[in-house]
Amino acid sequence: MKITFNNKGFDELRTSAGAQALVKQHADRIEAAANAIPSTTTPAATEPYYEAHEAGDEHRARYRIATTGARASRHEAKTFALNRALSSDG
Repeated sequence: MKITFNNKGFDELRTSAGAQALVKQHADRIEAAANAIPSTTTPAATEPYYEAHEAGDEHRARYRIATTGARASRHEAKTFALNRALSSDG
């Protein structure tokens, strides 16, 4: 039996509007959960520590969640907020 994969079809599915929406929904949930971890400094931060950025290509829908600066990086080092948010994503 010979199986032939339709790579163009897979790419169309992985970059479709539905795939984009699903991935964005997960990214937004993880970003919100990570930003919900309380500030570890005084005075408390007033800006979000994490932001989701669209990072897809012609092969797949993708989002990346990154810290917003040095203070956010220190927050991540102390709290592991992204790992905690990932483990709580259902």
